[in-house]
Amino acid sequence: MTDITPIFNGILKSHEAPPLNNRSFSVDNLDDFLQEAYKIRTNIASLHADLRNIRQSYLSTAQPRRHLIRSTHNGQQSRPLSDREREEIDAQMKQMLRTLNGSIRNMADAEQVRHETALTLINKKYGRGLNLARAWAAGGGPSSKSAEHVAAEEGETTISTHRESILWFLRQRLQECVEAQQNMMEIRITREMEKSRSVLAKAQGPDMASLQSTYESSSSADYKATASSQAASQEATPSYNPAEGLTQEQVQMFEQDNKEMLKHYESTLDQVRCV
Repeated sequence: MTDITPIFNGILKSHEAPPLNNRSFSVDNLDDFLQEAYKIRTNIASLHADLRNIRQSYLSTAQPRRHLIRSTHNGQQSRPLSDREREEIDAQMKQMLRTLNGSIRNMADAEQVRHETALTLINKKYGRGLNLARAWAAGGGPSSKSAEHVAAEEGETTISTHRESILWFLRQRLQECVEAQQNMMEIRITREMEKSRSVLAKAQGPDMASLQSTYESSSSADYKATASSQAASQEATPSYNPAEGLTQEQVQMFEQDNKEMLKHYESTLDQVRCV
């Protein structure tokens, strides 16, 4: 951006006005609100930079190694992280986000109190006593405000609006960090699920398929042989009724046990399906 300060100073000189002074910017010269805002903005920018720097290592599905892997970006060093390291990073990032959000909320609460106090003081200064009597004598009515009163309220409104815009800016920057951190976690979980599916698919390869077909064919042959032998034995022996020799109470007890066992198996099967 072109520096137009010399041009502006020339215009000031032509109107016999003093030129602008080259003052160096310093946060220490600002009020407490702006100093805290700059501090939070710096912390948010640092957190966002950390998220970008660890993104590659965080999302890598490779196994962690002892030695660092030199990256091609700016000569930085990166290495795949272990699951425990990723969990620690998640916990640290969430804690920092909560801390920054709390700081912004505290600033907003303090600014709300300051704004309400300032309006109260302005109303006390311009809305009572002699000033009210003067407004009444001037024919403005008891509800009219003096020019000084209006100027004071407008000045306070300007300050409050400016500070509210600063708080909005900080919230937007913090929201970008939150979205970046959530995006990293979602991508990591998606890649872990895809990796698990790939491993499972490899485990169910041709060897597993041939083994399953062999097992099914042998099971079919065994079943046919067993069925034929059972049919022959049933023809040679009389049918057996398991309820014979049992009392009615014993039969009901066995039926109840069978129902409870069936419910247990169905519940277990539902849990397996959910997994």
